[in-house]
Amino acid sequence: MRLPPGLETIDRADSAQAFANPEVEAWVRGAFARGEGLHEAATRQADMILQGRGPVPVLTTPRGRWVVRHYHRGGKVARLLHDRHLRIGLARPLREARASNEVRRRGIPTPRVMAGAVYPSGPFYRADIVTEFVADAVDLAHLLFKEERSRRERSDVLREVGRLLARSAAAGIEHADLNARNVLVEQERGGPLPLFLDLDRCRVLPPGVRADPRGMLARLFRSLRKHESHNARALAPEEWAVLSASAHSGDEG
Repeated sequence: MRLPPGLETIDRADSAQAFANPEVEAWVRGAFARGEGLHEAATRQADMILQGRGPVPVLTTPRGRWVVRHYHRGGKVARLLHDRHLRIGLARPLREARASNEVRRRGIPTPRVMAGAVYPSGPFYRADIVTEFVADAVDLAHLLFKEERSRRERSDVLREVGRLLARSAAAGIEHADLNARNVLVEQERGGPLPLFLDLDRCRVLPPGVRADPRGMLARLFRSLRKHESHNARALAPEEWAVLSASAHSGDEG
């Protein structure tokens, strides 16, 4: 497998294959030596469990804190395939590692991919991904619909999210699976810093080619509308306007 710089391949006798950077290589090799998958090993050792489509363990070690996510299927196909993926094209962890490396290189914030693993079984595979843990951060859906924030704080967050969409489009990056749960918002002294998550379906255009932010904005709008319908809270018209205006802020460039 052709990997981004700094990642090494690790093979197992049962045809499972992983990649890892030096900070997590020993841990990955240990899990493989015990016959464990990365998500299985992390779940056993976790000091915190987050919730996504499934349990998401957070692992703390002397080399850092990592999030280990097992790839699940979404939508209607999940009822049939669950966590299995067809062995066609690049496996999801490798796609995410490549996309994450290029997105970061172009100046768009996203947690580093530390490791990944693929477990083949006939025409299918299952897979895990390991990324940096971002402390003091919540996803956009939780921030907007579960936390008590002032109107100004919410508008500030939405403005920065819109700016992230504009910057990404200008850099030739289109997040093809953008929703309110895969925008992480880190709290910094200078204000909220949004980051992209789940980049395995990200489109990276050739250098110098801009993406159109409207597709990303439309996907995010649909996601936010769904969260509105599931929560007793709605975004105010001015909050929608702030998000839309900031996402189009780079159009004149």
